[in-house]
Amino acid sequence: MVQAPLLTKLYWLLRIGVAIEFLGHGWAGLSRSRAWLPYYDLFGISPDVAINYLMYVTGTVDIIVGLLILFWPARIIILHTTVWGVFTALLRPTVGEGWWEFLERGGNYGMPLALLILVGLGGWSIRGWLTPAKVPATVSDRAYVAAHWAMRGGLALLLIGHGGFGAFENKPYWYNFFAFFGVTKATVDSANLMVLFGAFEIILGLAILAKPWRGLLVFVLLWKLGTELLRPLVGQDWFQFVERDGDYVLPVALFIIAAAYTAALHRLRKGPAVPSAERATATI
Repeated sequence: MVQAPLLTKLYWLLRIGVAIEFLGHGWAGLSRSRAWLPYYDLFGISPDVAINYLMYVTGTVDIIVGLLILFWPARIIILHTTVWGVFTALLRPTVGEGWWEFLERGGNYGMPLALLILVGLGGWSIRGWLTPAKVPATVSDRAYVAAHWAMRGGLALLLIGHGGFGAFENKPYWYNFFAFFGVTKATVDSANLMVLFGAFEIILGLAILAKPWRGLLVFVLLWKLGTELLRPLVGQDWFQFVERDGDYVLPVALFIIAAAYTAALHRLRKGPAVPSAERATATI
C-alpha cells in the first residue's frame, strides 16, 4: 500500500494539471481556432455555425470542466476529462490529420486517466460518482503501478507523436521553429533536420517506455518546456502551450513517485508476506 504525503503531492499535481489542460482547451474554443473546423465538419456542422456558436459553447464547457476539477473534482467529471481527451485526440486521425496527432495528445488522456485510477471509481453508487474525490488515504500497489503506467504511457506517446511530426510528416510550422534560431528552410531540408529532431524525440519516447530514470525525466521536462514555448514565440496562440501542460506535468509526476513506484512494483512481484506460523505449517 502507498500512503500520504506522496499521494497528496501526486493528487494535486494531476488535479491542477488536468484543470489547466481544460482551461487551455477552452481558451482555444473561445478564440475560435480555425483548426477546429474539420472536427465540426465531420458531424455535418457548417463553418458559420461552428465559428459563431458552437466553438463558444465547446470552449465554455471546457472551462467549466477545468474549474470543476479545481473546486469540485467529482469522479464523473474526471471520467469525462479522460473520455473527452481520448475523443478529441481521435478526431484528428478521423479527419485525415494522421495518427501521430493522436499520439501527440498522449498527455491529454494519460494525465486524467492517472488521476481517475488514483482516486478510484465511484462504483455503483451515484453519490460516489458525484461527490468530490479527495486525496485517498492509501492506494493499493496495483492501482499505484497502473497510475504510473498511465502517466508513463502518456508521456511516451506524446514524445513519439511529436517526433513523428518531423520524422514522417514534415510539419510546415516546424520551419518557423528552426527560423527562430536563424536556420533557413534550405538548411533544414538539406541537413534533414526535421527527420533528425523527430527521430530524437521518438527515441526519447521509447526510452521513457523502457526506463524512466530521473535524469531522463528532468531532460524531457526541460526539452518539452523549451520546444513547446517556441509555439507562442513564433506567433502561435498561447493556448497551444497551455493546453499541452501534460507535457510538463507528467515528467514531474513520474520523477516524484519514482522510488515509490519501484517499491510498489517490488512488493507486487514478491507477493504478500506469509506469517511465520503459516510458513512453519507449510513446511510440515
